Amino acid sequence: MRDRAFWETWLRRNAAPIRDRMHSVRDWYRAAEVAKGERRAFRAALKNLGETGRRKKGGKSGRRAGKGPAAESPYGARGRGAERDRGGAQREGRLRFTREGRPIVVPDSPEEPAIRVPGHALGDALPKDRVLVRLEKRRGGAPAHGRIVRVVERGIREFVGRYATVGDRRFVRFRDREADLHLPVTVPGGLDPEPGELVLAEITEYPAGGKDGRATIVRLLGKSHTMETIALAVTAARGIPAEFSEGALGEAGRIPATVRVARRGGRGDRNGNLPRVDQRRLPFVTIDGEDARDFDDAVCLVRERGRDRLLVAIADVSHYVPPGGDVDREAYVRGTSVYFPDRCIPMLPPSLSEGVCSLKPGVNRLTVTVDIPFNEQGRPETASFYPSCIRSRARLTYDDVHAYLTRQEERGKGRTIPVEIGEMLRRMETFAGRLTLARADRGALDFDLSEAKIVVREELPREVTAAPRWESHRLIEEFMLLANTAVAEFLSSRGFPFLFRIHEPPAEDRMEEFEDAAGKLLKQARVTERRDISSRLQAWSAAARGGKYERFVNMLLLRSLMLARYGPESMGHFGLALSRYTHFTSPIRRYPDLIVHRVLKAALGDKDLASYLRTISTAGKDMGVHLSARERNAMEAERDVERRAKALYLSSRGEETFSGVITSLTGYGFYVELEECLVEGLVPISSLRDDEYRFSADRGEWVGVVRKRRFSLGERLRLRLRKADVDRGEIDFAIVDTGAGSPLR
Repeated sequence: MRDRAFWETWLRRNAAPIRDRMHSVRDWYRAAEVAKGERRAFRAALKNLGETGRRKKGGKSGRRAGKGPAAESPYGARGRGAERDRGGAQREGRLRFTREGRPIVVPDSPEEPAIRVPGHALGDALPKDRVLVRLEKRRGGAPAHGRIVRVVERGIREFVGRYATVGDRRFVRFRDREADLHLPVTVPGGLDPEPGELVLAEITEYPAGGKDGRATIVRLLGKSHTMETIALAVTAARGIPAEFSEGALGEAGRIPATVRVARRGGRGDRNGNLPRVDQRRLPFVTIDGEDARDFDDAVCLVRERGRDRLLVAIADVSHYVPPGGDVDREAYVRGTSVYFPDRCIPMLPPSLSEGVCSLKPGVNRLTVTVDIPFNEQGRPETASFYPSCIRSRARLTYDDVHAYLTRQEERGKGRTIPVEIGEMLRRMETFAGRLTLARADRGALDFDLSEAKIVVREELPREVTAAPRWESHRLIEEFMLLANTAVAEFLSSRGFPFLFRIHEPPAEDRMEEFEDAAGKLLKQARVTERRDISSRLQAWSAAARGGKYERFVNMLLLRSLMLARYGPESMGHFGLALSRYTHFTSPIRRYPDLIVHRVLKAALGDKDLASYLRTISTAGKDMGVHLSARERNAMEAERDVERRAKALYLSSRGEETFSGVITSLTGYGFYVELEECLVEGLVPISSLRDDEYRFSADRGEWVGVVRKRRFSLGERLRLRLRKADVDRGEIDFAIVDTGAGSPLR
């Protein structure tokens, strides 16, 4: 049986040519061959798209009469002259659908509001398409809306959907948080999908001129979701390439897999025009997560003549990836590696990202070292930079270092760490602590929000727990922040063009919203007399620290902040309280870091990269915009996979009850987070049948009209699973008890 989403798609494609002949809903039924059991869904689609099914007096259709011929495309957008600017401003953005199924266009700038698009004004656009939208003039008190002028770029080429049949017709349905799409599908010979089976399909014909589009099944994926189908669905929908081109693979394959270094009086081989320092005898180590797939950075702390020097060695990817080659072009398009719980989609071919560039233990690796001396008071001084060669002594994990520093190693936990490296780790802990204090003194934001760790076995999520965060994580973070800052200061002081990591302060209206919400939670109107934004945020975080609302205040704080981005202009990093900052320490997985490596080498005198500076000078702004967009796309993909994996995890626990805490409230319900794992879901207000509930935005709570039951932030509830939608990554809960919830203690 075809649902409302199917009929909305059908109407967008077929309504315009037949609209004038439709005098009643029954005419629509006959034209669309609507079965009796499908009529309710069809009527809902008619209403949602503004098709009344009736003609007004005078013989004209329900749309405004007397305004000339309806030169419209199948979606209702004007066909001839559609690109002409009729007075309204035009914007480019991505078309998506809200949770309620309403189409909106999200502009490129994160600061611009989404543009509502009526169903009849979609043109030939499909969800996720990049479109040009014209803002229509408001009439009366109606909110502004847009009309799609044209499709700039198609957003979906391949997708994972479910196969369905209606009579002798075959369809595939694609659903996620932004789309619900039905397309007729061709089934190649040799494939025999069953109704309801997951398939990978490719769009072979896009809708145009009143004709339906069409897809072809590429691969059968089985009846049920796995982590593989989830990853495939997300990467296909977001345009993240899973395979490398033959050119990129061939170029990477010609690079030797081993590093041979000839000794020359303490110096290694030459890197272009720069000498390479041989540091293979120094006790470098890598410290990463247990499931890390590539190793960008290694650290070493040496003491010479009573002075300490921190050496941060970063993989010299620029040595292997010259500008303009096949690997470089593909890495730029990808922009970043994408990490899912059980797999990685790398920015560089595996022979580089997991091979010769990765700082594995016991093998020679080419690096660029940031050499930072400390004075007698333990404060960092001016850094120096040079190409180098290292041989990592050990591949340590955060768990290993934590066990050693907390002396759990003595109780049999963690691996045995050699004495020399262990002593170095303890000294590193001391220096990292000083750097943390210095960061707090200059006004940097510092709060931790637990992240979920999804354990995958046999292609299914088996556990969802809170990932631990220890001093070993902070140790590496402080050293990477110090190295990135040193590079930014060096390049900017000498006037070289490069990409800064920019984080602007939040707008004042966002600050007011945050302070209003935090004040209601903490029952305080003001926590500091200082009015600069950094001091206010720090004060609110400090006021919540250790209390029952600490996590919620930090979540609200995080949502109030601007997104960080890349750009050639020096605008500072608000969160770190730095006037100049860049990304340098992860060139295997981030293209902006590779750019900065090349600029640094040019600044040090590498003549082969001198022309690259002109490229950054002229194209730096566009590169920053592109790479910021690719970063956001990767982050959204990672969150999407996490949401779907959590839904799949809970789908097998439908009979259980859980304890959860209300984390946010909306006009359609409230979100809760389970206490046993970091899984969040919605309790729709429509699911509460014991009373009529009204939302008080001022008080931040839902209140029952008769029984006066209240639902507010921090309240603990007993819950059961109501729905786990893996396709959309959405989870709904129902409340088990009918009494008042208990406040968070």
